[in-house]
Amino acid sequence: MKTTALCITLAAVLALSGCSNSLDNYESVFDRYYSTTLKDSTSADVLAMVQDPETELFSQSESVVAAWGIEDKKERTHWFNMVAFDEEQMNAVRKYGFILKERHWGWNISPAPMLRLDVALVMDAEVLEAAYAGNNEKQVEILKAAKELFTRDAAELTFDSRPLRNSTDMVKQAFKSVLVKLDRSPAYAVKLPLFEGMAFDHPTLGESRIRMLIEGDIVKIKIKAGKHWFSKEPFEEQDDVIYM
Repeated sequence: MKTTALCITLAAVLALSGCSNSLDNYESVFDRYYSTTLKDSTSADVLAMVQDPETELFSQSESVVAAWGIEDKKERTHWFNMVAFDEEQMNAVRKYGFILKERHWGWNISPAPMLRLDVALVMDAEVLEAAYAGNNEKQVEILKAAKELFTRDAAELTFDSRPLRNSTDMVKQAFKSVLVKLDRSPAYAVKLPLFEGMAFDHPTLGESRIRMLIEGDIVKIKIKAGKHWFSKEPFEEQDDVIYM
C-alpha cells in the first residue's frame, strides 16, 4: 500500500526562502545518502534517519522510501533522498541523493540553477557479466540499466507527489542527456571513470559532467549540471567527486 505522510512545517520552509545562498544546508541530503550502506543498512536503519520532519515530506511503498522537500512556493529549489530495498531481505540495494537548487548571486544577476545527483546501486549480475563488444559498450549498457532502475523506483512513489515527480523528472532528463551523447559517440564512455568524468550539455542547465565507477557489483554515479558548480574549482578537484 503506497502512502504519503505529510509532515512539513510551513514556517520552516518559509524560513529557508530569500535572495541569498539560502540552502547552504543542502549537504544534509548527501550526509544521509552516505550514511546508507548498500547491502548492510536495513529499512529500519534508513527510516530512522532519512527524513527531517521539520522541513520534509515522506513517501513510501513496499520497497522504496523517499524524503523530499521544496524551498519556496515557486519550488525552484527541491531535493530528495530515495532508498530502494531488496524485497526479501529488506536491506538497501539502491540509494539516491538529489538537489536542484537556485542560487541567487545578486539583485541584478539572474538566478543560476544547479543540479547534483549521487547514485549508488547493486547492479544485476546478468548486466555486469553479459557479453559486450568492448568496455565502452559495457559502460553505456550499465548506465542505461541504472536509469531504468531509477525510473522504476521513482514510479513507486511519484503518483501522488507532484514536487517529487518534478525532481525525478529532472534526474531522468539528466540521464537522457548523457545517453544521447553516448549513443552518438560511444567512445566518450572511456571518460566515465576518470576524475574529470565526461562532459555533456544539459538542455536547460548547460555545462555538466558525469562520473561513473564500477566496484564489483556496486555502480556509483555522480552528476553535476550547471556552470556554477565549476566556477571555483574544476569537477575533478571537488572532494565529493574524488571520494565517491
